Amino acid sequence: MYKRILAALDGSHSAHLALEDALQLAHADDATVMVASVVEPSFPVYDLVVGISETEASHVAARKSAQQELDHARELCALREVRAVTQIIDAHGASVPSAIMQAAQAFEADLIVLGTHGRRGVRRHLLGSVAETVLRSSRVPVLVVRDDALDVALANCQ
Repeated sequence: MYKRILAALDGSHSAHLALEDALQLAHADDATVMVASVVEPSFPVYDLVVGISETEASHVAARKSAQQELDHARELCALREVRAVTQIIDAHGASVPSAIMQAAQAFEADLIVLGTHGRRGVRRHLLGSVAETVLRSSRVPVLVVRDDALDVALANCQ
């Protein structure tokens, strides 16, 4: 059914669950998975004492973290015997949802799989929802995977 699946990672538990689902689908359909991690540009911060911008250092750290995550994903793909490519996507001022959809289009994905953080209320309004934006804007089907532990934690708080 699906031949090219894009799985987007962001370091969250729900994104790792989404990757597991993408790998199951890919294995069943003999599909190829593109595992992508979007690195957002940092806002410039200049240290008057040292005289360097922390933007570059934070960007390097974000790329290193993304690369570690993609290395782990590559190992999972090999264990599950799923063909995969991994890619760090520099957003370069674009929104994360836009970067994900551009990567899906370039990869010619016929499914996007991503996790959702399950933010609600003010946090969702202020921070937005990458998953919701992709879901509403994508031209290809989107599978959104939610971490059930979030529901349990929220229920315990009420």
